[in-house]
Amino acid sequence: MPIPTPSPSTNPSAPPAATAVYLPRDVVNAPEVKAAIARRSAERGDDADMAAWLLNHFFRWAIGSFDNVLPVQSPADYLAAAGPDKPLPEWLAKQLQPRAPAAQDKDKSKSGKAEPQAPEAAPKTFYYLDPEHLLLVDRERMLVEFLRSRRGTRLEQKLQRITCFMAMALWEQEHQRMQAKRKKGWVPSSGLALKELLRTPNGVIFEFIGSHAALREEMAYESFHMQHCLGQFANLKKLNGGYGEQYASAAQSGRLRLFTLRSAGNLPHVTISLEVHADGLRIDQIKGKQNRHPVRKYADDVLQFLRTLPPRGERHSDCEGMGLVFEPETADDTSTTQGQWKFVTDVRSPDFLLSVMSGNFHLIEHFEQPPPALQWLLLRIAPHELSRLRQMDVAVAVAARLTLPANRLPPSLQAAPSAAPAAMMEIEGISLSAAVCAPLQPGAASP
Repeated sequence: MPIPTPSPSTNPSAPPAATAVYLPRDVVNAPEVKAAIARRSAERGDDADMAAWLLNHFFRWAIGSFDNVLPVQSPADYLAAAGPDKPLPEWLAKQLQPRAPAAQDKDKSKSGKAEPQAPEAAPKTFYYLDPEHLLLVDRERMLVEFLRSRRGTRLEQKLQRITCFMAMALWEQEHQRMQAKRKKGWVPSSGLALKELLRTPNGVIFEFIGSHAALREEMAYESFHMQHCLGQFANLKKLNGGYGEQYASAAQSGRLRLFTLRSAGNLPHVTISLEVHADGLRIDQIKGKQNRHPVRKYADDVLQFLRTLPPRGERHSDCEGMGLVFEPETADDTSTTQGQWKFVTDVRSPDFLLSVMSGNFHLIEHFEQPPPALQWLLLRIAPHELSRLRQMDVAVAVAARLTLPANRLPPSLQAAPSAAPAAMMEIEGISLSAAVCAPLQPGAASP
C-alpha cells in the first residue's frame, strides 16, 4: 500500500512544520489512543528511544492534529463513534449536558419591557479518535520506518528533539527526491523479492525470487544503480517490455537465476545471472557497474559464490575479465567438475595461465612477480600493457628498449640512462651495449 502524503493540520492557521506546535484538542479517549500506540510499538519490537518518541511526539500530534476524528457533542455522537459496547463515561455525560442560560436581568428597560431571555450556552465540543484508524496506523508505520532508516546519523542522536511535524517534513522531502529519481527510471527496493544466499567479505549475495510479485521492481532498482540493462523496461510504470522483459520472463519461468551482491545501505555492486539447464547451471553474465567487469575488491565475493553454488566449470569472458578462472585438475581434463574456481594469480599450469592472460593482460597488475614467460608474451602481443607490471624482468626490459619506439616505452623505462662504461654485456648469447643495460644494473633505479 502506498504511504499517504502527510496532510495539513486541521487548524488552517497552523504554522509550517519547522515551527509547528502541538495543538490542544479534547479527545475523550486519549488514554486508549496512547495505550494502542504503546501496544503496537511493543509488537514491532521498537527500541526504547523509538517507543519514547512515539508516546511523546506521535501521540501529541495524533491528539492535536490528526484529521480523521469525530466530533462528540452529545451522548448519541459518542455512542456512534465508540460503539454501543463502550458506555458513556460519567464525566463526559456531565460535560455534554446543556449549560444553564446566562443570568437574566430582571430589571425592566426604560420602555417598561423585560430584556429578551439569553439563549442556552452551546455544549463544549469533544472529539473521538479511533486508536486503530487505518490512516493513523499507516502514518505511525511510515514514521517508524523513516526514523529507523536514519540510525547511525545525526538525526538518531537528537531523536527526542525531532517533532512529529519535522519528521513528516523530512519524510516528504525524501519522498519528493524519490519521485524525481523514479522519473529517471528508479524504482524503490522493498527487498521482498530477495532471498539471502551467502554472506561474503563485502556484503551479502541475494537471489531474486522469480515467483515474487515484486521481482520487476527489484530488477529495476538493480538496473538503475548498476546502470545496465537487467531491469530496463520500456514501460516504467507497468515495468514491462524492453530488455528487462527478457530477463524477467526468463526468471519467472525458471530458465534464469538472478543474483546480486549488495553492501550496507542495500547498494548493489555485482549482478550475476546463471542459466538453468538439465545438466546444471551455466554462467550467463557477471557484471559490475555499466556492464564492466566487477572491480578486484569484489572478486573474492564472487569467487566464494562460484565455489558455493558451482556452475559448470568452463571458461567465461566475464569471469576471466575479473580474474576468476576454473582450472582443471590436469591439462588434458575436459571435465566441468574436476577442478577448482580460483583467482588468476593462483593458477598452477603455465600453459593454462598463458592461455587465459593472452586475452586479459589487464590482470597482470595483480601479479607481484609475473612469470618471465608471461612478460615476454606481454611484450610480443600487448606492449602497451607493460606499464602494469610491478616488476619487470631484466631481459624483457632490455628487449623493450631495443624493439619499442621511445614514445611507446612504459614510464619506468623512459628515464635517461646514466653514464656507464662502454663495455658490452651478454644476455642469452646476445651482446648488448652496457649503456642500454645501465639502468638495470644493481643500485640503479629499478624499472
